[in-house]
Amino acid sequence: MKFLAVAVWALWSVVASAEDASVVRISQSDGSVEIRKSGARDWKPARDGDVLERGDRITTRDKSAALLSWTNGSMVKLYPNAELELAGVSFDLEKKLEQTILELARGRVFAKAQVPEHLFADFQIRMGGLSTRAQGAEFALNFDPDKKSLTAWTVLGRLVVDTGTEILRIDDGSQATIQAGVKPGGTAAMDDKIKQSLTKVSRDLGGSLLIDEVGAAAGGKFALKIGGVISRRGNAPYKVSLKALPRGGSGKLKSVSWEFGDGESAATKEVEHTFTQGLYVVILRAEDANGEKASAQTAISVEADCGC
Repeated sequence: MKFLAVAVWALWSVVASAEDASVVRISQSDGSVEIRKSGARDWKPARDGDVLERGDRITTRDKSAALLSWTNGSMVKLYPNAELELAGVSFDLEKKLEQTILELARGRVFAKAQVPEHLFADFQIRMGGLSTRAQGAEFALNFDPDKKSLTAWTVLGRLVVDTGTEILRIDDGSQATIQAGVKPGGTAAMDDKIKQSLTKVSRDLGGSLLIDEVGAAAGGKFALKIGGVISRRGNAPYKVSLKALPRGGSGKLKSVSWEFGDGESAATKEVEHTFTQGLYVVILRAEDANGEKASAQTAISVEADCGC
């Protein structure tokens, strides 16, 4: 089953803003998909556009699937025979941080835990004594409640798995199988066929903020994107790689300037910068060979312990 979702943010410019937590909706359903509202005993058929609130559960039956969409950009696809509860979504305006907590009762899901570049995500999925968290990552989980076993695949970014006693970090292109109460055995390279399949799912759901897309051919309006950032949250001190990605215009950059939000600056296409604890807005400005100017910005959050 193929799901096509309309992106809620533009890849080449930040157009979204948020002062509240995302609304979570069923943006697409296929087959037999049901919802059980918080406090209710019965399941009822789900419809496209239905809103999930705290404590609501969604389940997919045989040969069925569903796609959940967050106002600020995150998405979760449920495969057949999966069951998921929305434990809560909150937004910290001061930290520009949206936190989502989901409870996966069983089955397989694919998640794009992403928000616009001026916001941050703390995206948690809990199951049977295990929990995962990500920010900006794309990953798949398959949870077997009888065996209390989780298999996780990370397509982009980093997924952090907490077993209760151990922390396992699964970076993009890797996978791991974890069982509650058992020391994890580490990660392994993702199977090529699985990687191709999950990459296709990601493309079908829309673009990714983590992909450094190559600029279009010369011509048209000159625009910029900030690339190179694997994670926009990290522990202090936090070294970040950044690069200017032009699109359109003359196809050649005449000048580039960076402002890191801490009083420091740079003037090269690709830079590395180390941030101390705090919240920063990085601004990129550039001029192409035709004299056209453009700018882009992204946010960096550096914490004592972000759980990243």
